[in-house]
Amino acid sequence: MVTVAQASETLVVGDQAYNNLSIMEASGVLDDLPYEVQWKQFSSGSPVAEALNTGNIDIGFVGDAPPLFLGALGGDFDIIGVSRQNLDGVAIVVRGDSDIHSLADLRGKRIAIWRGSWSQQLLFNALAKAGIPRDAVELRYLDALDASHALDSGAVDAIGTWDPYVIQLERRGACVLATAKGLIPAQSFIIVSDSAIGDKRAVISDFLQRVQQARAWSLNDPGHNDAYAEAWAGKTHADPDIAKAWFARSRTRVEPITPAVIDGSQQTVDFFAGIGLIDTYDISRLFDDSFARALRDNTHTDTASTADTTR
Repeated sequence: MVTVAQASETLVVGDQAYNNLSIMEASGVLDDLPYEVQWKQFSSGSPVAEALNTGNIDIGFVGDAPPLFLGALGGDFDIIGVSRQNLDGVAIVVRGDSDIHSLADLRGKRIAIWRGSWSQQLLFNALAKAGIPRDAVELRYLDALDASHALDSGAVDAIGTWDPYVIQLERRGACVLATAKGLIPAQSFIIVSDSAIGDKRAVISDFLQRVQQARAWSLNDPGHNDAYAEAWAGKTHADPDIAKAWFARSRTRVEPITPAVIDGSQQTVDFFAGIGLIDTYDISRLFDDSFARALRDNTHTDTASTADTTR
């Protein structure tokens, strides 16, 4: 419960490309805020994690790699919630006219991935599943946008990427070769600085509830999802139809920290340690499950949106 004194506080939130701001505004959960929220927008997760670690924001929305990498360096923050999405939106993609029809066909091909991201983890695990050594493919390290352009132009034969890039490529005739299901957890996190937890716990708990309510709102009615997509597209000047398809497929929801979340994160840390990007460590020290009560368990049982944390 937010007290009168806490109502005068300001929560500084790090968002990526207006995603969470858009859905919270569209759902109306920000209409009766008893405290101030200052939003800071970032283009990707790494600068969000950096801003939180340097005290420029209190709470941030990120994929799993930035906080897990920062945790290896001893950052002063905690992971207090997990955001899950349909894993069909994290995929290895090939052109529609490609002669690649199975993972086994990747041998000898040029593949673009983003180092230290879901795409690298997905590709390397997919190669292992197919029994293909990593040195049997030609890797190109590109960000998600450049990788999409490289696939379109024929500069590479396949890419590892995520939505909305997967949907954009599919609409241009590309085909999904494999998804993250059964290969990687592909989790996203809500992270908070240690100082904010100490000073603004009640405000953070209230804000978490509103984030979860907004995500649940978008899943309850296709019209709500469309309103969210229109709001986001209006802020980013993106194609509303792509946004609608993206959000309808992703079915993103916010959930509390569980042992399965921590286990999946440890698998991710161990993977990146295994390829020499970080040193492995016990990931459990980064997680704070004391906000689980604030994050009411509104888990949807739709199998299409259930993340598989085994691999």
